[in-house]
Amino acid sequence: GSGGDAAGGDVTGPPAPKAAKQVARRFAEAFVVYEVGGIDTKVRKAFGQTSTKQLSRSLLHRPPRQPASVKVPQAKVVNVVAGPSKGSVYTVSVSLLRVGVTSELRLEMEQGVGKKWQVTNVLG
Repeated sequence: GSGGDAAGGDVTGPPAPKAAKQVARRFAEAFVVYEVGGIDTKVRKAFGQTSTKQLSRSLLHRPPRQPASVKVPQAKVVNVVAGPSKGSVYTVSVSLLRVGVTSELRLEMEQGVGKKWQVTNVLG
Protein backbone atom coordinates (compact mmCIF):
# COMPACT_ATOMS: atom_id res chain seq x y z
CA GLY A 1 0.00 0.00 0.00
CA SER A 2 1.09 3.57 -0.67
CA GLY A 3 0.16 6.31 1.81
CA GLY A 4 0.60 9.67 0.15
CA ASP A 5 -0.64 12.83 1.83
CA ALA A 6 -3.70 14.26 0.18
CA ALA A 7 -2.38 17.60 -1.00
CA GLY A 8 -5.44 19.77 -0.81
CA GLY A 9 -6.24 23.09 0.74
CA ASP A 10 -8.14 23.23 3.97
CA VAL A 11 -10.44 20.36 3.19
CA THR A 12 -13.39 20.23 5.52
CA GLY A 13 -14.86 16.84 6.12
CA PRO A 14 -18.36 15.86 7.20
CA PRO A 15 -19.70 17.25 10.49
CA ALA A 16 -19.81 15.13 13.63
CA PRO A 17 -22.73 12.69 13.74
CA LYS A 18 -25.52 12.70 16.30
CA ALA A 19 -23.75 10.20 18.55
CA ALA A 20 -20.76 12.50 18.86
CA LYS A 21 -22.99 15.46 19.67
CA GLN A 22 -24.66 13.50 22.46
CA VAL A 23 -21.26 12.74 23.99
CA ALA A 24 -20.27 16.40 23.58
CA ARG A 25 -23.41 17.54 25.38
CA ARG A 26 -22.80 15.13 28.22
CA PHE A 27 -19.22 16.33 28.52
CA ALA A 28 -20.31 19.98 28.42
CA GLU A 29 -22.92 19.43 31.11
CA ALA A 30 -20.22 18.03 33.38
CA PHE A 31 -17.81 20.77 32.33
CA VAL A 32 -20.09 23.62 33.42
CA VAL A 33 -20.32 22.06 36.89
CA TYR A 34 -16.55 21.55 36.97
CA GLU A 35 -16.03 25.14 35.86
CA VAL A 36 -17.66 26.51 39.00
CA GLY A 37 -15.62 24.20 41.20
CA GLY A 38 -18.07 21.35 41.55
CA ILE A 39 -15.84 18.34 41.09
CA ASP A 40 -17.93 15.51 42.44
CA THR A 41 -18.23 11.83 41.60
CA LYS A 42 -20.76 12.58 38.88
CA VAL A 43 -18.42 15.02 37.13
CA ARG A 44 -15.46 12.64 37.37
CA LYS A 45 -17.57 9.82 36.00
CA ALA A 46 -18.93 11.91 33.12
CA PHE A 47 -15.41 13.07 32.22
CA GLY A 48 -14.20 9.49 32.39
CA GLN A 49 -16.93 8.31 30.05
CA THR A 50 -16.92 11.17 27.57
CA SER A 51 -13.27 12.16 27.24
CA THR A 52 -9.86 10.58 26.88
CA LYS A 53 -7.87 9.54 29.94
CA GLN A 54 -5.32 12.26 29.27
CA LEU A 55 -7.93 15.00 29.01
CA SER A 56 -9.98 14.03 32.05
CA ARG A 57 -6.79 13.62 34.06
CA SER A 58 -5.48 17.05 33.08
CA LEU A 59 -8.85 18.67 33.79
CA LEU A 60 -9.16 17.10 37.22
CA HIS A 61 -5.52 17.84 37.93
CA ARG A 62 -5.90 21.56 37.33
CA PRO A 63 -9.34 22.52 38.56
CA PRO A 64 -10.38 26.08 37.75
CA ARG A 65 -9.51 28.40 40.59
CA GLN A 66 -12.56 30.45 41.34
CA PRO A 67 -12.29 33.32 43.82
CA ALA A 68 -13.90 32.13 47.04
CA SER A 69 -15.68 35.44 47.58
CA VAL A 70 -17.42 35.34 44.21
CA LYS A 71 -20.17 32.84 43.55
CA VAL A 72 -19.82 32.07 39.88
CA PRO A 73 -23.16 31.06 38.41
CA GLN A 74 -23.20 27.76 36.58
CA ALA A 75 -23.64 27.97 32.83
CA LYS A 76 -26.40 26.15 31.02
CA VAL A 77 -25.78 24.09 27.90
CA VAL A 78 -27.97 25.67 25.24
CA ASN A 79 -27.10 23.76 22.11
CA VAL A 80 -24.47 21.62 20.47
CA VAL A 81 -23.45 22.30 16.88
CA ALA A 82 -21.29 19.95 14.85
CA GLY A 83 -18.51 21.71 13.02
CA PRO A 84 -16.45 20.44 10.10
CA SER A 85 -14.04 17.57 10.60
CA LYS A 86 -10.41 17.35 9.62
CA GLY A 87 -9.27 13.80 9.15
CA SER A 88 -10.42 11.84 12.18
CA VAL A 89 -10.81 14.94 14.35
CA TYR A 90 -14.30 16.41 14.62
CA THR A 91 -14.97 19.86 15.99
CA VAL A 92 -18.08 20.42 18.06
CA SER A 93 -19.20 23.80 19.29
CA VAL A 94 -21.27 24.02 22.47
CA SER A 95 -23.20 27.18 23.29
CA LEU A 96 -23.32 28.01 26.99
CA LEU A 97 -25.59 30.55 28.60
CA ARG A 98 -24.51 32.20 31.83
CA VAL A 99 -26.65 34.98 33.31
CA GLY A 100 -27.83 36.16 29.92
CA VAL A 101 -24.38 35.96 28.37
CA THR A 102 -23.67 33.34 25.75
CA SER A 103 -20.23 31.83 25.45
CA GLU A 104 -18.82 29.06 23.33
CA LEU A 105 -17.03 25.90 24.36
CA ARG A 106 -15.21 24.29 21.46
CA LEU A 107 -14.41 20.63 21.65
CA GLU A 108 -12.34 18.32 19.51
CA MET A 109 -13.61 14.77 19.28
CA GLU A 110 -12.38 11.49 17.91
CA GLN A 111 -13.84 8.05 17.66
CA GLY A 112 -11.91 5.71 19.90
CA VAL A 113 -12.09 2.03 20.75
CA GLY A 114 -15.36 0.33 19.89
CA LYS A 115 -16.51 3.33 17.84
CA LYS A 116 -16.91 5.24 21.09
CA TRP A 117 -16.83 9.02 20.74
CA GLN A 118 -14.52 10.88 23.07
CA VAL A 119 -13.61 14.49 23.64
CA THR A 120 -9.88 14.76 23.03
CA ASN A 121 -9.37 18.47 23.51
CA VAL A 122 -11.08 21.52 24.97
CA LEU A 123 -10.34 24.61 22.91
CA GLY A 124 -12.18 26.93 25.27
